[in-house]
Amino acid sequence: MSDLKAYLKSQQLLVDQALGKFLPRANAAPKTIHEAMRYSIFAGGKRLRPILTLSAAEACGGEPEAALPSACAVEIMHTYSLVHDDLPAMDDDDLRRGRPTSHKVYGEGMAVLTGDALLTEAFTIIAETEPTARYSLKEIIQEFSICGGSKKLIGGQVLDLEGEGKDLTKAQLIKIHENKTAALLTTSLRLGGMTANATPKKLEALTTFGYNLGLAFQVIDDILDVTQSTEKLGKTAGKDESVNKATYPSILGLEKSKKEAARLTTKALDSLSIFGKKATHLEAIAHYLLDRDY
Repeated sequence: MSDLKAYLKSQQLLVDQALGKFLPRANAAPKTIHEAMRYSIFAGGKRLRPILTLSAAEACGGEPEAALPSACAVEIMHTYSLVHDDLPAMDDDDLRRGRPTSHKVYGEGMAVLTGDALLTEAFTIIAETEPTARYSLKEIIQEFSICGGSKKLIGGQVLDLEGEGKDLTKAQLIKIHENKTAALLTTSLRLGGMTANATPKKLEALTTFGYNLGLAFQVIDDILDVTQSTEKLGKTAGKDESVNKATYPSILGLEKSKKEAARLTTKALDSLSIFGKKATHLEAIAHYLLDRDY
C-alpha cells in the first residue's frame, strides 16, 4: 500500500502540474470566471480518473506524457459535472471536497458559466493529444464527446433526477450509474489505451475493467454516504437519503451492497490478465477503491 500511495501522489502531482499549465491563469480577463474555474479544479480530490488514464497508457506500453492531455481533459469534464451537480436546481449541495461549492462562493449564475467554461476548455485540451497508428485525433475526441453527452454522463444525470422519490429497481439504478459514474471511468481508461496505441483486445479489456470498476466505485460511494461523516467525506453525508434518492444500500441493504462491490471489483480485476505485470498499478487502484473509507 505504501508503494501505491507513493505512485498515486506522484501521478497526482503530474496531473496537477499539467492542469496548472493547460488552464487559463487566474488573473486572465475576465478574472472572475478563470478564478472560479481554478477554484473548483484545485479544490482537492483524488484525481482518480486522470490517474486511471495514465495507468492504462502504462499498461499498454505507452508514455504518461502522451496521455496527459486526455488525462487532464477527463478531470476537467469530471469537475464541470460536479460544479453543475451541486447547483440548487440539481443535487443542491453546499460542500464539495471539503470546502464550499462553486455556487456558494461565486453565485449560481457564475457556477453555471464555470461548468460551461470547464467543459469547453476540456475539448481544447484533449485536442492536444497526439494521434497514434490505430487511433486518429477524431476518434479520440469522439470517444470523449460521446462520454460527456446525452447518452452517457448527462443522460445518467437525467435518469438520476427523474428517479428521485421513486422506488427504483436494481436494474434501473444500474442504468443510472452505468452512465453517470461508470462511463467516465471507462472512457478515462480507454483514452489512456488509445494514446498508447492499444490493440483492440487490450482496449476491450480496459472497457470491461472500467465498467465494473465504475459500478463498484458507485456502490462504495453509496455505502460511504450512510456510514461516514461529512468531515470524512468532504461532502454532505446522508444526502441521498435526505432527498429520497435510490442507492445500493436502500435497495440491496448494506451487507449485500458490500458483497456487490467486492463481486464487481473481482470481475474488473479478472479482465486485466491480458496485460500481465504491466497492470500492477491498475490492480492496486482497484483494491484501494474497494477498501477506501472516503
